[in-house]
Amino acid sequence: MIKVSVIIPVYNTAPYLTRCLDSVCDQTLTDIEILCINDGSTDRSLEILRDYEGRDSRVRVISFEQNKGVSVARNTGIDAAQGEYIGFVDSDDYVDLDFYEKLYTEVNGNGVEIVKGLELKIIHPDGSISVDKHNDKIRKNKIHFWTEYTSAIFNRQFIQRNNIYFPEGLLVGEDPCFTLKASILSKSIRVIESAQYYYVRRVNSLNSDIWNKEKIQSYIKYIDYVANFAEKADLSRGDYKILFKWLLEDAQNTCKNKAGSNKNYQNLFEPLFRKLKCMVGIDLLFDATIFHGIESKTDARSGIFFVAYNILKQLSKNSQINITLYLEYFNAVLREACKKDDLLKKFDILCLKYKSSVKNTGYIKNPKFCPDSFDAYINVSCFSLLCGDDMDRIVKFYVLHDTTLLLLDYGDEGWRKNRKAFWNFYDDSLTKNTYGFCVSESARRDFLRFFPVLDPAKMIVTPIATARKFKPNRDIDKLNEIKMKYNMSALDTYIFSFNSYNLRKGLIFTVGCYLKFIERHRINNLCFLSAGGGDVSYYKKKIEQNYGELFHRYKNRIFMIGYIDDEDLEILYSHALFTSYLSEYEGFGMPPLEAMSCGIPVITSNTSSLPEVVGDAAVTIDPYDDEACIKAFEDLYFDNIIRKEYIAKGFVRAKIFTWEKTVNVMADKMMRVLDTV
Repeated sequence: MIKVSVIIPVYNTAPYLTRCLDSVCDQTLTDIEILCINDGSTDRSLEILRDYEGRDSRVRVISFEQNKGVSVARNTGIDAAQGEYIGFVDSDDYVDLDFYEKLYTEVNGNGVEIVKGLELKIIHPDGSISVDKHNDKIRKNKIHFWTEYTSAIFNRQFIQRNNIYFPEGLLVGEDPCFTLKASILSKSIRVIESAQYYYVRRVNSLNSDIWNKEKIQSYIKYIDYVANFAEKADLSRGDYKILFKWLLEDAQNTCKNKAGSNKNYQNLFEPLFRKLKCMVGIDLLFDATIFHGIESKTDARSGIFFVAYNILKQLSKNSQINITLYLEYFNAVLREACKKDDLLKKFDILCLKYKSSVKNTGYIKNPKFCPDSFDAYINVSCFSLLCGDDMDRIVKFYVLHDTTLLLLDYGDEGWRKNRKAFWNFYDDSLTKNTYGFCVSESARRDFLRFFPVLDPAKMIVTPIATARKFKPNRDIDKLNEIKMKYNMSALDTYIFSFNSYNLRKGLIFTVGCYLKFIERHRINNLCFLSAGGGDVSYYKKKIEQNYGELFHRYKNRIFMIGYIDDEDLEILYSHALFTSYLSEYEGFGMPPLEAMSCGIPVITSNTSSLPEVVGDAAVTIDPYDDEACIKAFEDLYFDNIIRKEYIAKGFVRAKIFTWEKTVNVMADKMMRVLDTV
């Protein structure tokens, strides 16, 4: 029985051929056949081959009259082979005399598909020796076996059954095409620390420093061949990532070293780079802590919640980004809630820390958390951290909203507590290596002011969009249902204010201006409606304290309904006469855009980011100026022409802001940053 078929392609290597053939013919494993494929040699190579064929019955010579290329020669050998295993030796190289015995011994009758020996010893023209080290990587993961195929033997039936051949017509790269296909399709690769192969690097076999166009095109074809095969193969995400990162790195190095300064040659690589970058993609950790309020009917479902949700939704459409949800601490309630949401249930959830089962020992790190599995981390809120020295290699992106807690001070203990938590979080998180997606130029300016460690060049203004898609909805029946739902049967024509019940949102000031406005003009058909998360009773008391008798006179026209269901918001916007959003400070400010999308005029503040958001499509005023606010109310209540002008402008303005635009900027930045890491 033939145990190993040794295939030797030969083309004009007469000075080296005898040493090669002797090292194979004198193998301690005698049950071999030696298939010598003469590829149209014009020197004495064929004569030497015939001599060995005449002296050793195991030597079989197949001769081509014309040169067909090394791939055709090797493939001819594969088809002619009869051995249980196949090995390859280049005709100017040689092997130790026990090379194939050591390799075949590892087969041991268990059907192993590939056995690889020691790393190649490279014999340089000056006689020096170096070692091409790959074995440690191959032991860890067979996907690293893309070179040194001559130092291995391959099960012949495995090779032929899977149609594993050398691509013909390539000037470079035929070896890794064969090797990678074999390694990917194999169940495992056995690596042994013996069985030495010697690769002889000849002066006239060295590649020139600069390749010609034909050779570059052949190289690109080779990378395409491997990429197309690997894309369809059953690879794990980890293996896929390893392979395509290597292909991209190899292509970039080849362009640098072989195209030289020739722009035309460099341009040949560009489509390949784009393709490989797309295939490599990004393994992204998306901080999911903000979703703790997904089932809550409180201010936990605030603007930042919807920002995070929309960013995640849009990122999930990008085939180049592979998302895993991240939690710093295990949260069983959140995990269960995520399983019920159509978007969140698509992703795996990875926790950094778990509560220890040992009493009073706190949290322990999840041993399954491997930072090397991820390229980047994105945090859209300030609830959790990606911390630890082993996390430094992960590129960190933060969506930076506002510094309200640092800019304003309402003097209460809760505000101070939140300010301290905000400062501690960002002081720990933000470094000179942080990349920030700032929701406005105003937000960017403020973060750079309070956190000078940040690199301005890494702070990108990335305007966001509305929480959901809004459009005018004048369904009067639906409005009546909502009135009944929230006990607002007396609600008439109304001003609508949608924001959380928060001191900075200017609600107390706005209600006061409303009261003064209807009192001054003796208006009896205009109500004020506010909705949003937070403590409604606190603000009712504050308004009563501030406006006393005036409040009591008109309190039946003021509706403060607190949290409302998502599906009700569009209706309430669409039926309002106009909306007022007089916040003292905003990093962005979604409600004005939401109202514009629903065809409602907007009054908003002329401070912080709000002028960036609304442009000239809204009435902007000083949020502390009573008379300016009352004047804005007068214009939009009494003047239908002005109201229509702002409605028209609002529709146009709102269309500028889309989540697709926002996340495209983010994804593009992440790709470009990770290209340079």
